Amino acid sequence: MKSQRATSGAQVHTAGADQNDRVPAVYWIWLGGLGWTSTGLNLLHFGLVWQAAAHSPALAGVVLLAAVLPRALISLLGGSAADRVGPLKVMMVADAAMSVFLMGLVVVTAVHASSPALLLTAAAVLGLADAFYQPSSGGVPKFLVPNGALPRALAARQLITYGSGVAGPVFGGVAVSAAGLPLAFGLGTVGFLGMLVILLILRTRVSFAPAPQTDHAQRPHTLAQAKEGIILVWTSPLLRGIALLTVAFAAFVLPVTSLLIPLLAADHGWSAAVAGTASGAFGAGMALTASVVMVGRGAGRPGAAAIVGMLTAGVGVTGLAAASTEGTAVCAAFVAGVGTGVFATHLGPVFMAAVPPRVVGRSQAVLIMAQTLPLLVVQPLIGFLAELVEPAAITAVWGVGAMAVAVIASTSRGLRTVSRPC
Repeated sequence: MKSQRATSGAQVHTAGADQNDRVPAVYWIWLGGLGWTSTGLNLLHFGLVWQAAAHSPALAGVVLLAAVLPRALISLLGGSAADRVGPLKVMMVADAAMSVFLMGLVVVTAVHASSPALLLTAAAVLGLADAFYQPSSGGVPKFLVPNGALPRALAARQLITYGSGVAGPVFGGVAVSAAGLPLAFGLGTVGFLGMLVILLILRTRVSFAPAPQTDHAQRPHTLAQAKEGIILVWTSPLLRGIALLTVAFAAFVLPVTSLLIPLLAADHGWSAAVAGTASGAFGAGMALTASVVMVGRGAGRPGAAAIVGMLTAGVGVTGLAAASTEGTAVCAAFVAGVGTGVFATHLGPVFMAAVPPRVVGRSQAVLIMAQTLPLLVVQPLIGFLAELVEPAAITAVWGVGAMAVAVIASTSRGLRTVSRPC
């Protein structure tokens, strides 16, 4: 594979137009490291919430909020840092810092019992690192993979993300049961150190060159750079449409497994195993779709496919509301998962291909905020509404809302007609 340095940022491309849809080997190495680290991170989150729940359910909720809030509030600063110094450097600094921090927690928790203050501090630091890590890791495929291969590459990343989301809590449960938080923190350290080693290896094979900067007096400060990312997304009709559709999808579909399914199961008197099976069916639908896209590159009109995906997810959510039996609920959750997979695997590559390399970190941060901020409002709202009306009614409203957004999005010619990256 030949490498060439673009004027606006170093991007690795495979020589020859016939190779434009092939995912380079270096990407698979990086993706393996990301899966390793993500598994460790999910393990840590599970361990922290589990230990917090042992103190009180309220503390568990606050710990979750402490882990999510930094990502919602300061991801733009993380994206700005990625565009200024390069995503690999930001990831390496985060990996190194978290390794040191977690090793310290291993020592502390081995000597002292975990206090609420320690749990909150650990969750907040993890969230802070995530706010810088996610925009960088989200932008790396832009530099490693040619545009034609982005659908396959991002579908593979979705599979890794789903796999780590399943494996992390499993390992976390085993670790906490076996030796408490010290082992969980130790395994988390191994996860960050492993990715750091892989990034150091890749650093010798891939050159990332941020866009040329002016002299220090004329260089925009960090907040101004962050604002530039928002302006770029908002002023581009295509990027703005994708971001707004992502906001709506996060609001109407993402709460399905975290809140709607548990509420429905409790209301119907179904067991926790049934709720877990339904959530697993949702994930299986996502994984199936990602596998198909990874093999076949997905639809030629990804925007139209994403709209169909949202419509399908809405149908599945509405089916959950109407489900009267456990089997029907599992099937409806699977349909919603398939729609979610279609949405994510088709819209992500279009967004990444349309973003200039010099602002890829900040644009990814905008997309992260579009996925996160709605949940901070919608999840408490669903919990409040569940005190007043039946969960089935809430779920039906959310499903119809998802379908309505899909119908509205179908009126956007830009989204309907955008072609697959090539």
